[in-house]
Amino acid sequence: MAMHTELSIYNAAMGLLHMATNLTRNIPRDLKQSLGKRVIDECIDVLMLIARANSSRDKRPHLELLVEKVQVVEFMMRLFKDNRFISVPQHANAIEVTTSIGKQANAWKRSTPTAPAT
Repeated sequence: MAMHTELSIYNAAMGLLHMATNLTRNIPRDLKQSLGKRVIDECIDVLMLIARANSSRDKRPHLELLVEKVQVVEFMMRLFKDNRFISVPQHANAIEVTTSIGKQANAWKRSTPTAPAT
């Protein structure tokens, strides 16, 4: 089993965290503590779920939650774009990364055998 830090999904998620950190700088001050912190926290959760899935015998619950959290980041990036906190190209870059993470997580989930029922 590879270290989670060597996985391409981890590298993409780390890139998303860096991107989110930079993009939240443009959020108005009154929303920074709520929305800015939330998107960064979701990105950190994605990284933690990658580590948990990599070390867990039953990866599916972690990967399902990971996909859900990536969707939350996508919703928030859409909100940022709609409110013109980020530009259309910045939004497109963020969505490209979230799509990549989601595809990798779903492929990982499909390649994982289902856990036997207890």
